[in-house]
Amino acid sequence: MNHKMADLHIHSFYSDGTLSPEEIIAIAVEKGLGLIAITDHNALEGSREIQKLNDNNELSLISGVELDASDRGKNLHILGYGMDLSNERFIEFTKKNRLLLESVDERLIVRMQREYKNISLEEYLNYNYDRKNGGWKALHYFVEKGITDSLTAGFAFYSKYEPSYNCIEFPSVSTVCDNIHSAGGKAILAHPGRVIKVTERNDFKRELTRLINLGIDGIECYYPSHSHEVTEDCLSICKELGLLITAGSDCHGSFEKTEIGEMEVPISWLNLGDILSRH
Repeated sequence: MNHKMADLHIHSFYSDGTLSPEEIIAIAVEKGLGLIAITDHNALEGSREIQKLNDNNELSLISGVELDASDRGKNLHILGYGMDLSNERFIEFTKKNRLLLESVDERLIVRMQREYKNISLEEYLNYNYDRKNGGWKALHYFVEKGITDSLTAGFAFYSKYEPSYNCIEFPSVSTVCDNIHSAGGKAILAHPGRVIKVTERNDFKRELTRLINLGIDGIECYYPSHSHEVTEDCLSICKELGLLITAGSDCHGSFEKTEIGEMEVPISWLNLGDILSRH
């Protein structure tokens, strides 16, 4: 099994991907992967469903989620693995985080409705869309109202009207980690190369170490947009401190460009501690 590949960062249509859990399994099996996790944004349904669907002895699954956190005014993502998905405290915590995430879009609609008279917050709150098309509710709403002609065109409104994710008071990194731990899981810093905006490698490692000290159990070292230097530094710190090492494509189906398993990282390159043995 250890020679097979792992992809521990996949999004289903329960957050902003286009794939169902069943389709994710089918693609993983077709590509010969040996270990996967669905890590939807502040949502557990996809991870819960995939556990029930998998009957392939060659494919192992671990429970997963991607949770928003705030740190010094910045929005960070923390991956949780190996949680008990029936843990009531964790379920409630994840739901509250989801509501905070959705409040960013509600703020955006409030600001935009002053200029666009054919939209309103009341209508938006009652609006439904086909999750299989990926993205999120606000992007579909803009297309439906004729404001944009594609989902990705809606991204521009977030910079124009500035309802920033950094302005939302998500829980602190330590609080997110504590809640993951309370459900028996491990907390992994997602794609640090994307969120730690420094140019000097020593500064990167210093900031990474600071975040680790807030309760992080490991790092997503292997990630599509990581440079060789970022991957190298992440691996070095993990090995030095005995932290967990993970890999993920951050696949969103056809909504974004990365594909399941594209990192081609063998399971043997990872350090998952006792997560696998508990599944």
